[in-house]
Amino acid sequence: MARGRPSKKAHIIDAACGLFSKQGYQSTSIDQVVLAAEVSKPTVYSNFPTKLVLWETVLESLIEHAKKDMNACLCCLEEGNDSIFTKGWVSLWQTWVGKPERLAVYRVLLGEQHKMEASTRVLFDQFETVLEAILKRWVKDCHVSQDSFFLLKAISKEALLMPVLLNQTRMSSEQLSLLVEKVIATKE
Repeated sequence: MARGRPSKKAHIIDAACGLFSKQGYQSTSIDQVVLAAEVSKPTVYSNFPTKLVLWETVLESLIEHAKKDMNACLCCLEEGNDSIFTKGWVSLWQTWVGKPERLAVYRVLLGEQHKMEASTRVLFDQFETVLEAILKRWVKDCHVSQDSFFLLKAISKEALLMPVLLNQTRMSSEQLSLLVEKVIATKE
């Protein structure tokens, strides 16, 4: 492999990620991945013996990308002199739901989990842990009571994530900010 060129395996993962994000797990075939990645079927199967192995590898890649994205967002918030909890909380959630690939993970796992192995559930738990860990760090950094974490997470999930997954209108940042402020005020 020439220096600076992505490996075929990484290229296949990227192509599969795009297809899984647009079409879901069930509607994506290995033949489509072969076409999208512009590689041979034996090349795909030599790297990924089954579609499930390919999906899980894509999921592992998305977990790593999510860690980088969310840590970058948190670093920007921490470096800013303006550590307003509510603003940062909403920003972290918007960053999370702003990536179609992350939304695809929820759609696949929530809609097609009956086709997945236990290993995929473990990866999904790791995926969600990325968001939870970042949110907990923000709560700690801003000295907000840990008691309010669960409620804040549930409200934010219902306000931002679920509407996007269900093709509904999500709550505005301003509305979510007001709810977050109310929760914090009642816990202090």
